[in-house]
Amino acid sequence: RLTIDKVRHKQVKRTRGEAERMMRNVLEQCAADTTKKLFTQKCKELSECTSCLSAGDLAGDVGWMKLGKGKFGAQFDAVAFALQVGELSDLVDSDQGQVR
Repeated sequence: RLTIDKVRHKQVKRTRGEAERMMRNVLEQCAADTTKKLFTQKCKELSECTSCLSAGDLAGDVGWMKLGKGKFGAQFDAVAFALQVGELSDLVDSDQGQVR
């Protein structure tokens, strides 16, 4: 299955394993960031979702989501709505790909 990065308009060529290693590295960096600004920066840098282009300082923020709407699937909802504000989860597989 061909995956296109909708932000950069090119084919994604990394393997799932490479993507997971990259996201785990970012997750570790964000967990260690006491300023809590790195998460937004990394979302803007790496996201393949066009919402990162217009979200400004809210890139990566999912505060707009409503429980049960299922945009990213039930597994994502279960993890996202169990988090406290500012808390990071482990990587989560969704119908949209890996998200965190």
